Amino acid sequence: MKGRPIILTTDFGQADEYVGVLKGVILTINPEATLIDLCHAIPPQDIDRAAQVIGRNYRFFPNDSLHLCIVDPGVGTERRLLLIWGCGQLFLGPDNGVFSPILKADPQAQVYQLTNRDWFLEEISTTFHGRDIMAPAAARLSLGAPIAEAGPVVPHHSCVILPTAQPSVSKLGLVGEVSSIDRFGNLITTIEAHHFEEFLGTSRFNIRIHTTDVELYHTGYANLPDQRPAAIINSSGLLEICVKNGSAADFLSVTRGEPVEVKRR
Repeated sequence: MKGRPIILTTDFGQADEYVGVLKGVILTINPEATLIDLCHAIPPQDIDRAAQVIGRNYRFFPNDSLHLCIVDPGVGTERRLLLIWGCGQLFLGPDNGVFSPILKADPQAQVYQLTNRDWFLEEISTTFHGRDIMAPAAARLSLGAPIAEAGPVVPHHSCVILPTAQPSVSKLGLVGEVSSIDRFGNLITTIEAHHFEEFLGTSRFNIRIHTTDVELYHTGYANLPDQRPAAIINSSGLLEICVKNGSAADFLSVTRGEPVEVKRR
């Protein structure tokens, strides 16, 4: 390994050549680069989902890692490309909100606009800035190129920040929503583990989604009841609705944005 590892998050999928070409560009510049695939199955143009994946998982990588996120529906427009030093790591990608969790978590983060053409490929297409601009820049940063040479400093307040979906709170309890659905059909919600203690205390409660009541279990998937939805606190500390050996999304016929209620009994 030579230099900081590069963590890749894209909406490219695996059916086309795009991920392989990204890696080829990086390895041409830094043949010893360590490349780690975090996720290439972000739904196309789904900036919110990319922000969730990065925000929940960056802390599991070594300090000084470089996260390259290419979920970029604005490619070819005047949108900026950002390089952020925050939360002890580097983040490179479009200024469209994908790094909102980092900018919220670290008010002292250093932000630069990526404009240094010496870091880019010679020919730049209008449709693949991931290959022509971001990948070669990431490779040079992995080799130790100074962060400040990326381009001009960008003030925090000018960066695109996505709104954070928070559960609504009332005397009756909490109302959140399904924020994402993983490939197993598990429903990940906006309700966090700490919300139960903060807003419900020791009160008994019911969890309801799409007219169905589900019970909260403090266990793994294998110990859940068969053939019916159940709730758990998942590895990210979020309330999740799942079906053992099945898809909660299919079972309940729900999609993202579905309300989830946690009400006092």
